[in-house]
Amino acid sequence: MAESFDLLMDVSPKKLAWNFLVHVVRLWKAPCRYNPKEINSIEMGGRIQASVPKALVRRWNDNIDEFKMYKMSNFIVVDKREKTKTSMNRWTLNFSHRTVVLLVENPTFPLQAFRLTQISELLNADRINDSQLIDIMGEVVGKEDPKELITSKGKETKRLAILVEDLDNYRIGCVLFGDMVDQILPYLDDGRVEPLIVVLQFFRPSIWNEKTSVQSHFDISKLRINPDLEEVRDFRDRRLAAIPSNLVRISQVNTNNSHSGADELKRGDVTVNTIEEALNSTQEGPLWIAGTIVAINSGKDDWFYKSCRKCPKKVETPIGNRYECGKCGHTHGSASLRFVFRFTICFGWTMLLQFTKLCNLYNRFKVEVMAYDGTGSITLLLWDRETVQLCGRQAEQIKDEEELYAEGYPAALESLLERKLLFKVNVKSSNIKLYDQVYTVMKVCEDDTIFEMHLPNKTFSTVTDTGCSNSVDLSAAMVDINNLSDSQYSVDVVEDSVTSLKCKTPAKTATMVLKQQIPINIENEEELGFSTNKLTRNRGKRQKMQLHDSNE
Repeated sequence: MAESFDLLMDVSPKKLAWNFLVHVVRLWKAPCRYNPKEINSIEMGGRIQASVPKALVRRWNDNIDEFKMYKMSNFIVVDKREKTKTSMNRWTLNFSHRTVVLLVENPTFPLQAFRLTQISELLNADRINDSQLIDIMGEVVGKEDPKELITSKGKETKRLAILVEDLDNYRIGCVLFGDMVDQILPYLDDGRVEPLIVVLQFFRPSIWNEKTSVQSHFDISKLRINPDLEEVRDFRDRRLAAIPSNLVRISQVNTNNSHSGADELKRGDVTVNTIEEALNSTQEGPLWIAGTIVAINSGKDDWFYKSCRKCPKKVETPIGNRYECGKCGHTHGSASLRFVFRFTICFGWTMLLQFTKLCNLYNRFKVEVMAYDGTGSITLLLWDRETVQLCGRQAEQIKDEEELYAEGYPAALESLLERKLLFKVNVKSSNIKLYDQVYTVMKVCEDDTIFEMHLPNKTFSTVTDTGCSNSVDLSAAMVDINNLSDSQYSVDVVEDSVTSLKCKTPAKTATMVLKQQIPINIENEEELGFSTNKLTRNRGKRQKMQLHDSNE
């Protein structure tokens, strides 16, 4: 008589004598919280999750392998209600001392290891459940350079972003951490012509800055590179049929562009406003503006801020000789000489330097600039991510080695000036109700082509070396002041134009603009009533008079 088995879909906590015939599709060892070298439990995931508690780890460690079939019986069914799920089934099979596991040498049904999620489904979803881990199969078509980083627990690790494409040519970004970076790097040759097929097993989906991506999630995720499975072989054959193998298949990409807003602007559904419209906006939320950076308002000590090394939170309130982050709770501080001496004896200078690095605060950018577009000027606050994108260096790197300008900011920030950029700014209630003059920048786009495509309909004036515009709006028509030679123009019209120009340029350069940009030969300004003082608001009503010919 054939042995009968239970179905995973019928699992409930109402009995213990369960009997299953299953493939193990994913197995990982969860480390102890306070001792990463010690195994806390052995976990298995797939159609349902199974767990080997710490007391039974020694018994089952290295006795169960992935992609093999087993007869398993006698479990305790529990509802762990974990935040991160590998299965749609709410129940977990807990191993006990009565659990029996037998290897099946000849599987009676084929292995179906993955429950693949379509990339298009993720990209078109309005909301994503980031607590449910998913499987994705695709070809690696793009990569960026690996980066070193420090985790929230102070551990140094690596990060690598790749671009994965499916059979329908949908692409999604994938971020790998830790050992997965070293695992895939040997396959990312620049001249590779063979398809690199990967299966991202139990990866976490997310939407950040309106961009969908997936990333590895601690020990649960598994990166499988060109696995010898039937579904992978079928995927490779179909990719080769569409793209010949004699073409280079992996290109260099820069995932930082996802922060620049270029992808958002390329979709074509974004309206770029003038600075005047942004200043007059009465609706909270993000909006795009175009402008040229004409000034840096940061001084010697306010172009950066001291932050937690684990997170970007500002840390400024000391507790004795230590600083504690109010967001993640990480403590920064200096060690005593006695501690330094004993630490050096035990672990050496190299470990001491690494320890000191983790204890110190971290410098990040916080740069205030002014942008101008011909309709007005606006004060913008660039945080660390956007400033690094524009100047190409970290604040921590240039804090001690860069020579400061007379204005107080480092030379690396000088490259920000005269840059034509698209800014995504956040209009807050304080900007509307409390008249806060500083607008926070959420994204920047420095692509010249995109900049020209998304200029507002109103005139975008060029900026001269003096920081002022070469043209002004005169009676709904643009007039180049440099070509103005007709003596029949009335001074009141010119005065109105100059007043408009002064309102649209920085106050410190308004007088310089007036003298440089109006080529009218006047020997005595007071004789014509054209004194610059009489054009200011403090003099009250402007004097109006007509230019007379020299013969009168």
